[in-house]
Amino acid sequence: MREVQSLAIVITDPRQTISTWKKRFSAALGIVGGTSVLRRLLSQLAHAGVPRTMVLARGTTGDIARNFGDKLDGMELCLRALPKPNAGRLVDAATIAEVAYVGGDVLVFTENVVIDFELIDRLLRSQDRNIAVVSKSQGRPSLRVLADDALRLTAILPELPPSQKFASADPNLMGVYKFDSAFVRAIARNRRHRTHDDLEFFETALGIHANPIHIMCAEPHRVKMVNDAVDLAAANFALSRSDQLTYG
Repeated sequence: MREVQSLAIVITDPRQTISTWKKRFSAALGIVGGTSVLRRLLSQLAHAGVPRTMVLARGTTGDIARNFGDKLDGMELCLRALPKPNAGRLVDAATIAEVAYVGGDVLVFTENVVIDFELIDRLLRSQDRNIAVVSKSQGRPSLRVLADDALRLTAILPELPPSQKFASADPNLMGVYKFDSAFVRAIARNRRHRTHDDLEFFETALGIHANPIHIMCAEPHRVKMVNDAVDLAAANFALSRSDQLTYG
């Protein structure tokens, strides 16, 4: 495999479906603004100049395999199924072979997200090498983040039980990250238990003090998770609202 300067890894689960009164389909293929959630993200990455993207499908490639070839808008595209889906959704030993050929940044997307291109551009232009995107949105339980005044990540906490869903103002991870490729390789070498759990990933990452992780705050309407029909409707509304704000 040839070396590339940057790589995007999009982790999706084709078995996660959205049901409407009309039909049932993979959440990644839900239509937002006239195109699917997954294709929209891949096109944005190509437009941002990312040379190669790997789509990792948990369990099976499902219907996703019929929607993409090996190129998209000039970006090299690779689709691979993970036959034994990991419990967590971050980079682990299953992807370290691909990261070995990356000289710079690794963008990681672990949720079905509708995201503003401006946020992807900010990630790539930022001088911070390791970034986790967070939001104050409480629309869906997520791992909570603690950070210091310099926006350096200090801890990751498990998601709150439903009864305490609105009890904390701490920001939540949105499933969008940028990591230095050397940092990812260091994490892979230092993970002792390899339970493939997101908390273990961050526990190892925070122990590598020479490579701090910073947080980047995103307004709730700038990034939306799409996991069900309600999320899909909200994403379409947010996208139309964003267009109105931009072009109105």
